Amino acid sequence: MSLPYETESKSGSPDLAAAFQDAMGFTLSRARALSAPIETIRKQAEEETTFGHVNIDESGITSGMRLVVTEPALEVSASWRHLKNRFDTAMQPYMADITAIEDLRHQAHAIKVKRDAQLKAIELELSQDPKFGNIDENYSRSKSRYNDFRDKHSNRDAQMFATKKIYWVLLAFVLVTECFVNYHAFNAFWGVPAVALGTTLILGILLALAAHQHGELLKQWSYLFAPSKAPGDKAGSWRMFAMSSSALVIVLGFTGWARWAAALEAMHSQGGGDSILGSVGVVQVNPARDVFISLIANLGAWMVGVIISYVGHDRDPDYMDITRQYHLHRKVWEKMQAAMKSRRQHIVAAADKEIEDKERAAETRSKSVRAQLDMLTQVSIHHQAIEREIMGATEANVAAYKDVLIKAAAGGRAKLYLVQGANARPLSPSDYNRMPVDFAPAA
Repeated sequence: MSLPYETESKSGSPDLAAAFQDAMGFTLSRARALSAPIETIRKQAEEETTFGHVNIDESGITSGMRLVVTEPALEVSASWRHLKNRFDTAMQPYMADITAIEDLRHQAHAIKVKRDAQLKAIELELSQDPKFGNIDENYSRSKSRYNDFRDKHSNRDAQMFATKKIYWVLLAFVLVTECFVNYHAFNAFWGVPAVALGTTLILGILLALAAHQHGELLKQWSYLFAPSKAPGDKAGSWRMFAMSSSALVIVLGFTGWARWAAALEAMHSQGGGDSILGSVGVVQVNPARDVFISLIANLGAWMVGVIISYVGHDRDPDYMDITRQYHLHRKVWEKMQAAMKSRRQHIVAAADKEIEDKERAAETRSKSVRAQLDMLTQVSIHHQAIEREIMGATEANVAAYKDVLIKAAAGGRAKLYLVQGANARPLSPSDYNRMPVDFAPAA
């Protein structure tokens, strides 16, 4: 329902409110009243066919149809047009501001469209880049496989500690500890510090790698040696286990032998003769004890490394591999996306600032004509509703009238003629049925 507005035009005449009330007072029922009863239309159409000769103009309208259908529609349309033109005239002093507001809003919309087009152009540029296509394909494929594994493992994350730098730092501590344990024995055995240090480092690396491999194999044993695994894969795992175990045996055997030899050398050096000091200053050497303690220390270092490796690996090696691939591909993909991020941000920021300026200007100008804008909106909506009602009622009336004429012509009760200027030619019922009727009754 419309609201009354007490306002005056800029010229001082108080006709805008009255014109608005008159326009809104034109009810839809006046347009709906054009829908004539079907019997009335049939009766008029049948009267026209009684002459046996029906002239149809180029718009598809007969004289009887014009009388009972199109002219009433044009009269109602003219009445509404008069009221709307009166309202438009009263609104004219405010139209400069209203048009400016609409222009500002159109400009803001155009800026949004331009912004979206520029963003799509960037996306198109990326999609047409073969390098980006490969990166995007790899990322999508690895992400899909990663999600499949997450579902398989109840959405838990893979244990990826073994891929972090801190993991290798901890194994390096194991290596250093091994060097502290064995350097004295190798130095005593070789008698050359450089050779002893090199031997210590080599055997320390062997022990750390053996611990790493043993811990990984123990953690993933149920997957690596599952019945579903191919024989070739199992053989590869057994080879790694054999190599790691051989490395551990080499470390323990060589360090034990070096410790034994160093102990015998110490015993030999102290057994050269009786000392006037007796047993004072003589170190009691027990080769078996020294070797046992050395082996225990080496095994302890190895077990520490095994525990670190066991904790740092996931029980499913395939889950670790696909997680590593997924994070690698995602990092490359995000780097590629970041290359265009600054361009996107610049486009969005510049467009948003322009849009904000236009919308703020439109809002500022609309404050002075807000009441008039509300009136214009209501009348525009009312105008569209009236057009629909007039058009709908007239089309229904024309269709009913035309149907009677076509049936009369098909039944031989009347003949149809198309009048074009001074000429008239017969028109078949089927041709008239396909012929559009241009009555143009809408306001």
